[in-house]
Amino acid sequence: MENDEKFYEPDIISVTDDNGNEILFELLERYETDDDVYVAITRYYETDEEIVEGDYEVIILKVESDGDEEYLTEIDDDMEFEQVSDILMAKVEEKYDVEYFEPEQ
Repeated sequence: MENDEKFYEPDIISVTDDNGNEILFELLERYETDDDVYVAITRYYETDEEIVEGDYEVIILKVESDGDEEYLTEIDDDMEFEQVSDILMAKVEEKYDVEYFEPEQ
């Protein structure tokens, strides 16, 4: 009998910070335009304790390239960030059947 259960396998990316430390993130969603690539990521937790205690903040970044390597950068333009963030968060909400909210300021 074939088992139809689907197991979730996250798409993990490794990022090296400015101090040379490796940090693992889960790629939640990717959005591409004609000129740019953007990602929604969250910190990847491996242990049961980390999973329970994790904050699961979604981080929206732009993918840049210097020809040899790709790296992630913050989106400096507020309008660009808002547009990309809205698109990526809608995709994340649909894919994972969750709702995110923006805290009132």
